[in-house]
Amino acid sequence: MQVLDEWLNFVDTDEILPLFEKLSMDYEISKLHSTNWDNFSEEVVAVVRDQDFAHLRKLESLAELRTILDLLNDHGEKKMLFDTFSHLLTLEASSSLLLDHNQVASNLLDFLPNAAYLIPAFFRSQTWRTHKSVLEDNLVHLAFRLLRQLVLLSQDMGSFIRRPIQILLQELRCISLHEFAELVELISLTVRSSETALDLLLEVLEPESSRLLVQRPTAIRQFTSSLFGIALDHIDEASRSDNLHSQENLNLSIDSYSDACTIVKSILRIDSSLNSILKAGDHVRLTASDAPRNAADAKLLSMDAVVSSAELGKATFRCLHHPPLYLDKCGWRVTHCGSFVTAKASFDAVTAFYTEREACTTIYPMLLGLPPTRQGRPTDVELPLTVDTSLNESQSAALMASMKHSLTFIWGPPGTGKTHTIVVIITQLLEKLPESGFLVTAPTQNAVDNLLRRFVSCFGAKKGGVLPIRVSTQVSAVTSNGLSSPSNIVTSFLRSLKTYVHTRVMPCWVKISAQTCPPAVKRRSASKTHV
Repeated sequence: MQVLDEWLNFVDTDEILPLFEKLSMDYEISKLHSTNWDNFSEEVVAVVRDQDFAHLRKLESLAELRTILDLLNDHGEKKMLFDTFSHLLTLEASSSLLLDHNQVASNLLDFLPNAAYLIPAFFRSQTWRTHKSVLEDNLVHLAFRLLRQLVLLSQDMGSFIRRPIQILLQELRCISLHEFAELVELISLTVRSSETALDLLLEVLEPESSRLLVQRPTAIRQFTSSLFGIALDHIDEASRSDNLHSQENLNLSIDSYSDACTIVKSILRIDSSLNSILKAGDHVRLTASDAPRNAADAKLLSMDAVVSSAELGKATFRCLHHPPLYLDKCGWRVTHCGSFVTAKASFDAVTAFYTEREACTTIYPMLLGLPPTRQGRPTDVELPLTVDTSLNESQSAALMASMKHSLTFIWGPPGTGKTHTIVVIITQLLEKLPESGFLVTAPTQNAVDNLLRRFVSCFGAKKGGVLPIRVSTQVSAVTSNGLSSPSNIVTSFLRSLKTYVHTRVMPCWVKISAQTCPPAVKRRSASKTHV
């Protein structure tokens, strides 16, 4: 119909009727003109209400200066705040203020986390150049907060956020690997445009990474590229989830504070569809359902958040943006942007690998092309090879390499038999090293399932004498893999062998390493996933 004139007369008749009528919540935002000025000094009133910047010269205390900045910021007067801030920088540079100049410069720097868009004005001013040697230590402590606030401004400033971040990074001497990883993680959650994210990652952060990060050049390149790949994957997933909006509004209230983030909670109706949609670790966007009554043309505020907990009738969210003062006075729509569990685990694993290095894994030097340390040098063992007729030439070469080397990479396009090759490798390792245990990991639980399902259906389980047990909290995940009665299988297996079972990956397929224990010993399990 889009190519016909009738499209102009098309009326959408698809309407969803909720079980309960949506409650309209009228609210207002704080406006500067409604402020009670009786509690403020003459200079503060003259500057903020009357916009008379000449009174800035007459300020007698730093408290008055901070009150002016806070009043303008709290009421959303960005244009006037920028003009006032710029005028203060000019007066300080010309020694036209009654206040101590070092203290003024320090206070202006301390205010930047509240209004990060002022960063270019401050770091390009004469005030910064004059007092840089005194303020550098303070900047070191504020640097990550400033970078974080700049990233959060991308929702309002879009690609214009690129230049302020560049200016700030140029003033820094170093940044830790943990802070760099947290910054990239924040970009993956809050930057909604793939183009803007690419600009920030490849045009802003990557050129400065070799100077700011203290690590080997090879490690820095691998570290940044791994983080960028994880971030872009999630941004792409979130962009495809823009149409997953809830049909109901949530009432939110502040619950607590944790790690510079605000935890908000919501009580869900028992019939709410969100009870089955929201899961811990999900990435969601909370958008105000209506504009404030006294600013009907205002842009609807939207916050990115991660679901902290979700249970029947209640959900809590870790807000990445600072919630507004009217949080509990308006309704909030929920947009589901996909799970962040795998991405978060990947971010943490990459960060741990490059910060803990050899303490994280003995193959760290090998992955960076470095000679292994004496403690981490792998034992050179060449296992006998059994020819497998089901493998082609390249697959046989992969099998031979895995029997000779302590670290082997197998690469191939989809459909080239990588999974089958891995099954053969696992089978031969079990035959050659029957007393050893092997950990099989993958980015997702389904990938592990697919691999071990192939192992079970082929000759591996029969030859190795292995009883496969699917450890899971979801019965459907077990029964779909051919184990009709998983609880009975696990129970009978444990009773017969009186075993002690410790699972490191859950849910997953595991090869049970059994040892005789007293009957009183109970089965232990852990839900931690190692990448």
